[in-house]
Amino acid sequence: MHNLMKPGSERKMGIIRTDKWLDESFGDMRKVEDCILEAVHSKEQALIETLKKTGMYRPNKRTKIIYESMKDTDIWEKVDDYYQKYKKAWEGPDIPVLIFPIAMEGLGFFRSAQRRKSGLAFIDKLFLFVSAEITEKELEALFVHEYHHATRLSILGDRMENNLGGSIVMEGLAEYAVSEYCGIQYLAPWTVKHTADDVRSRLKSNYVPNIELERDDPLHNRLLFGGGNMPKMAGYEAGYRIVKDYAEYKGVKTKALFFISAKEIIGHWEELAERAD
Repeated sequence: MHNLMKPGSERKMGIIRTDKWLDESFGDMRKVEDCILEAVHSKEQALIETLKKTGMYRPNKRTKIIYESMKDTDIWEKVDDYYQKYKKAWEGPDIPVLIFPIAMEGLGFFRSAQRRKSGLAFIDKLFLFVSAEITEKELEALFVHEYHHATRLSILGDRMENNLGGSIVMEGLAEYAVSEYCGIQYLAPWTVKHTADDVRSRLKSNYVPNIELERDDPLHNRLLFGGGNMPKMAGYEAGYRIVKDYAEYKGVKTKALFFISAKEIIGHWEELAERAD
């Protein structure tokens, strides 16, 4: 599928012009998937399956309309502006960023609250899925959240905590960055879904006792994403509350928070909770 790849250096970074692929092969997902794997230097079909679950479009009339709208507003140029801005501000990683229309069906869990955007970040690559209705500020908020993940991963490296504590703090930090750089009106709905007392109660009863839970434990994802008797995105909401309390108490901003471990942030919250009891 080399004919669909944009000519350039062996290792392309920054905004990948996925529109060039979609112009030629919008309806041929096999070709598009091959281009993705080649662009990120991967042979893992599991990555494609993960993208489909997270928001990758399926070719149909609705997603084709989204794509045409994305071209009309030149989403790729806008995201490149954000990439340059935050890469400089955060001394962030130089990674490929791939943008596609968002799927319009089959994503219920991830998109029940927000139907305009989705994203997926890795230490060495970033994917954004957007709809025709997304505003520029919503697009920036999406980029801030996902690129924050990639930046924190690149900074912490092997020091990254691969447990429930690391996961909820990771999400909380990314959304706190949205509040700092884009404004609280662009925070995800799950950040303010429940009262402070409700979240505090869940943190004490469900999260603190399981903070060391490894990521491959089924309970990890149930506590992170919700399910059963846990509200949807409960772990994300808990993480945001912990990070917000820490940042405001310590008087620190996103740039400093990149370097602080989840263990320290959670430990500080536990100390404050004990004092309040």
